[in-house]
Amino acid sequence: MKRGSYRARAVVLNSLDYGESDRILTFYTLEQGKLSGIAKGARRSRKRFVGNLDPLSHIDLMFFHNGSTDFVRVEDAKLVDAFAPLKEDIERLADACYLLELTSEMTREGIVLPAVYHTLVAFLKMLEASPNEELLRFFEIRLLSICGYLPHLGGCVACRQHAGEERLYFSSERGGLVCRRCSSGIMGLIPVSPGTAGLLSMAARLEAGKLERLKPGAAFLEESERFLYDFIKFQLGKELKTRRFMAKLKSAWA
Repeated sequence: MKRGSYRARAVVLNSLDYGESDRILTFYTLEQGKLSGIAKGARRSRKRFVGNLDPLSHIDLMFFHNGSTDFVRVEDAKLVDAFAPLKEDIERLADACYLLELTSEMTREGIVLPAVYHTLVAFLKMLEASPNEELLRFFEIRLLSICGYLPHLGGCVACRQHAGEERLYFSSERGGLVCRRCSSGIMGLIPVSPGTAGLLSMAARLEAGKLERLKPGAAFLEESERFLYDFIKFQLGKELKTRRFMAKLKSAWA
């Protein structure tokens, strides 16, 4: 990025207090992809930044880049949408924060993927309007697809036979489905029904607004959550903090 001032539509992924009055921020923008920056005096400001730099904020961002570092200086931020309803319920807030953390971890600065921005904003709006666990699974598979990590769900990754009606398994190490005949000796296999695999394969290709057409079966939520998150952990090499918190919430409500 050349030296100069820029304007971008952005979602605040993370915000960290720094020093006495500053904030270190991570954004995903439509125009420049993922950005990290500092907002000088943000915690003292009563005009420019009040409530506009909190995680989940959808903003019209103005920033300056000096042309030599990856860090930008935030000059102004106008709020487009605070997604306030998501902050009124702890479960919906946890789900929304998971989308933010997953986006931050799956993307890299310097790689501009407008579809990531559009997908994140669309799913936050859907989560705000009608929260359900299916949305999280659909977001995961869409983000994996956009970022180039889509697992092989069209058949066995080993023998390339198309998925039929038989029971399948998912291998994070192999990057996709494995049939019963090819499963011998492979560790960490997770059972997956052909219906779940087929539905996620369709979800990976559909735009966010068309996902309501998909009708998951009874086994979908349990199967898809288990193998998709196992695959995400394998790709990232770690567990996400929001997932640990979501697991604690589930245990508390059980």
